[in-house]
Amino acid sequence: MLNINKLKSSSTTNWVDIRNVNDVSNWSAQYEDICLQHKINKKWILLIDPEDQSIEQLSKAHHIDTSKILKVNSHKGKVNIKNLGAALSKGNCSAIILSNPQLEENELQTLRHFAALGQTACIVLRPASQKLH
Repeated sequence: MLNINKLKSSSTTNWVDIRNVNDVSNWSAQYEDICLQHKINKKWILLIDPEDQSIEQLSKAHHIDTSKILKVNSHKGKVNIKNLGAALSKGNCSAIILSNPQLEENELQTLRHFAALGQTACIVLRPASQKLH
């Protein structure tokens, strides 16, 4: 059965958060902050193309449960929006973090749609100098 109240609340929530990171050394702090914010309901946190050095630092943080963190590398290629949309809409993750993706505005709109469907936070981390394509 469709819960109308759930749809209303999800449509007003911004499920995609774009964060501009000024310094590469701040990536690990961003990962840690996001993991702490989204460690709800024992759901997964999916990191796509994370910075290796930042992942190492995250694994050393004692207050982060790394057993619920998944890491996927797209080999620095273009992220498949269809696959990402499916992951977002299933709701198995509390957050999906994209590191330095090459996204166009229409792709962000697609991600917003699927993130709201699955009530999954989608965080896009990119260098402050990078613009949307």
